[in-house]
Amino acid sequence: MRNKIVLSLVLGSALFAQSVTVEKVIIESEAERSVEKEVSAVEIEFTRQQDLAEILSQSLPEINLVRASAIGNDLLLRGFKRDDINVLIDGAKIYGGCPNRMDPPSMHISASQIDTVVVKEGPFDVENFGSMGGVIDVKTKDPKKGLEGELSLTAGSFDYKKISVTGNAGDDKIKILMGYSRESSDQYKDGDGKTLAQQNIEALGATADDAYKPEYKDKKAYKRDILWTKANISVADNQEAKLSVYKDKATDVLYPAFKMDAQLDETVMANGEYVIKNLSEYSDKLAVKAYYSHVRHDMGTEFRNASSNPMKYGTHRVRSTIKGTKIENSFAASGVKWKVGVDTSLRNWNGMYLREPAENPVQVRIPDVDTKNRALFAKAVKNIGNYTIKVGARYDKTDIDANNLDDPTIVSIADIQNYFAGKTSKTYNNFSANLVAKYNYSKDSSVFIGFGQGIRVPDAQELYAIMYMSGMWMRQGNPDLKETKNREVDLGFETKIADVKFRGTLFYSDLKDYIYAYKKGNTLTWANIDAHIYGGDISAFALLTDEISLEGSIAYQRGKKDTQPSATQTDEDMAQIPPLRGRVAITYDNGDWFGSIEGVAQKGYSSYDEDNGEQAVGGWGVVNLKAGKEITDSLRVNAGIDNLFDKTYAANNTYVGRALVGDTAPLLINEPGRYIYANLNYRF
Repeated sequence: MRNKIVLSLVLGSALFAQSVTVEKVIIESEAERSVEKEVSAVEIEFTRQQDLAEILSQSLPEINLVRASAIGNDLLLRGFKRDDINVLIDGAKIYGGCPNRMDPPSMHISASQIDTVVVKEGPFDVENFGSMGGVIDVKTKDPKKGLEGELSLTAGSFDYKKISVTGNAGDDKIKILMGYSRESSDQYKDGDGKTLAQQNIEALGATADDAYKPEYKDKKAYKRDILWTKANISVADNQEAKLSVYKDKATDVLYPAFKMDAQLDETVMANGEYVIKNLSEYSDKLAVKAYYSHVRHDMGTEFRNASSNPMKYGTHRVRSTIKGTKIENSFAASGVKWKVGVDTSLRNWNGMYLREPAENPVQVRIPDVDTKNRALFAKAVKNIGNYTIKVGARYDKTDIDANNLDDPTIVSIADIQNYFAGKTSKTYNNFSANLVAKYNYSKDSSVFIGFGQGIRVPDAQELYAIMYMSGMWMRQGNPDLKETKNREVDLGFETKIADVKFRGTLFYSDLKDYIYAYKKGNTLTWANIDAHIYGGDISAFALLTDEISLEGSIAYQRGKKDTQPSATQTDEDMAQIPPLRGRVAITYDNGDWFGSIEGVAQKGYSSYDEDNGEQAVGGWGVVNLKAGKEITDSLRVNAGIDNLFDKTYAANNTYVGRALVGDTAPLLINEPGRYIYANLNYRF
């Protein structure tokens, strides 16, 4: 093959970041970096290339999928969720529009664009706003010198089809990459042969408002088109400009566990960077960055029985925009590598509910909220003998303003206005910091310890969301929320015994004023609680022969509440904390043929937040097969079978924070049953 592929070579933890690679063990290239885990483009090619959250959860037991649909699924990292973690695209922030996370940040990228995905765990990132529990940084492919193209065709079960084409042209001055992908799929079936709509209808009853109408029960799961371009321009020997733009449009995405489906998810993103190297004695690299993204999310009850009722036929139109800039300077002084910078961003989130079919405005959902952040950060790395010491610090000032809660034409109920009166502007001043020390006690062995504090402020929904249901106004947001502080300690090791490499991490997160969703009466709201999450992961990799490798990994986390969100609740278990999960794979690769047998298993949920809608969910285990053949230097064929034995299982749990349908028993969507796929890749 083009690269000597060893699928998911090393799983474990890193000093400052965690990732999976499929090509080789990554050796330290910078003083501040240890071996990282990365999911690379090569590994992504050996999947059905449908959903990033699904790809990551299959590769790393520390990442868990939160199933919502065939695409648009959210993820958990060590039990941290939503705004607890940062999802970046080429270092730029992006936010979805849906308050219920139909379009999480990880959705707004095509697998065809991805070069690597770097996963950093814990509060050890000071360069980006809101990296409280970790960072998932998606790095897209760069244009290269020369003239070339690539055509990829993928087909799979349930009429899944995808076509992707890219073209690259470049010389020493200008390099340009352009690409386009189109994909669509029917609803998948679980191991019992039930489609997404059937799971919805059987759980709710065929006549329930939230159940699908008969004419839509066999509707396609989604359609999606993505167009992207990227240019790198060499301005001078020491200066380079980079610019990327892409547009992503998904239509009629079915979300059977929610009250609505996404009629439109449309994203436009632009990202630019100007780099000057060796500017002066105190500037080895100066980078000026700017980015912009706009997400349009329209969701409605068009496909549900509710659309037959004039009082319940409606559409939510939500818009999420963020623009940001960053200036960072890297230099070395007195044996210390420094990076200092300024980081700013402005996010606007605005949502309106309209009564259909006349599109009459009824209420504001997210009241035109601006979140403005300004920050200073610095980090330093120094090697002292066999030790590497890293420190980082960040100061954030964040202003959050709701701009139309006082508008009587939108919010006409005095109780709602009085509740938020005087609280429509919030200011948060925060300090984040970390210290990590690594000791290399032999060529192949090291240990590390890290201490960090990360911060995340409440978002617009948690502060100011309101709801109008069945003729009643309900206030959801809590304008008195404080920011969450994660004070965490990590311990890790990496060693080689005989020909087997081992890596592992333990962590303990003390969460002060954690922002927790819970049910208050008949509405959802949020409160600050104190809590803690602890756990760890361990992995091993062995090259049995020149052509056969064996790997395994396991991850565990547990979350406990130290205080309760309300006086009526008593369950100490935190919601959305996945149970024990593991993965083992044996791989054959002779440079021409490739094959892998993989087993993934998860323990059943025995610790869950029953007070807030979670339930006992059984454990499961599945077997996946992958194979590939390099037909010529230009043509490659890959194929695979996920869930070989057609098991029926669910990977996640229910939780009121997701606003699932089903009042007494929230609907939990099963994973796909046996899924067969093949990919043809032609380079020219």
